[in-house]
Amino acid sequence: MNKIKRYLRQITLDEIGVKGQNRLLQSRVLLIGAGGLGCPLVQILASSGIGHISVLDYDRVAIHNLARQIIFKKEDVGRYKAEVISKYINDYYPDCSINHYNIFFNSNNADRLISNHDIVIDATDDINTRYLINDNCVFYDKPLVYAALYKYEGQLTVFNYKNGPSLRCLYPNKPSYQEIPTCEHSGMLATVSSTLAQFQATEVIKVLLDLPGVLSGKLWYYNFLNHDLRLINFELIPHQYEYSKERVRSESIKTQISLNQLLPYEIYNWVDIRQAQELSRKFISKECFALLNSTEDISSYLRTKCK
Repeated sequence: MNKIKRYLRQITLDEIGVKGQNRLLQSRVLLIGAGGLGCPLVQILASSGIGHISVLDYDRVAIHNLARQIIFKKEDVGRYKAEVISKYINDYYPDCSINHYNIFFNSNNADRLISNHDIVIDATDDINTRYLINDNCVFYDKPLVYAALYKYEGQLTVFNYKNGPSLRCLYPNKPSYQEIPTCEHSGMLATVSSTLAQFQATEVIKVLLDLPGVLSGKLWYYNFLNHDLRLINFELIPHQYEYSKERVRSESIKTQISLNQLLPYEIYNWVDIRQAQELSRKFISKECFALLNSTEDISSYLRTKCK
């Protein structure tokens, strides 16, 4: 009864109703990025009754985040963003179960993260990460809600929805870092990021409830400064789908390598760059890590101790 009361205005909508609300409560959403887009996004989704949200972001709260990432307080500066968001959602939205990951999204963790969710949200600000997310969503057949910002401009679309086009169908050639400036270099207005996040959250709900008008095969562009609005159609390119899948397969082969396979490479110096608190991850033992502060040959040590 309390849940019905909480989401009464949504349930009143003919397209949602009790059945649709229950569907949202059972949904699993993966949000990659907890910055200008991700911060308001997670709040909107939790308040809308999404039952499970996983937030992934390796970054920590900085003072300049406070002006537009409104979940964070000055006391949070220096803490992991995903960790702060997780506590906030737990405190204010009891119907939402939330997990947080203070890590980079990469080819080693993509499988367990993406395959375990119904939908993925790209709220990142890194071109390589965007393509990596897209390729894995294609591989695991997950819809991807994408948004991007540049100064006063916003872009929004949904990739991989019901066999619809992907990021590589829209942008086949991945731009270089020099071609795609980040918010750090170009700047950002808080109203632009928060407004775009609301549109992005709406697309998430539309996908989860199979509502009409999902932005699949359509790039929504809006200039918040002069209110220029455009809707750009783009089509599925089948060989780009196959290319994305092949990229994921090749990354999996490349990144899954044992220590025994590394041992023959005598000419290299193997260096573990993890911090001390990360040593619980089973890759190289604490004894090997200790060698980084010694003059011993880590290759010979690996041969005897770390097989």
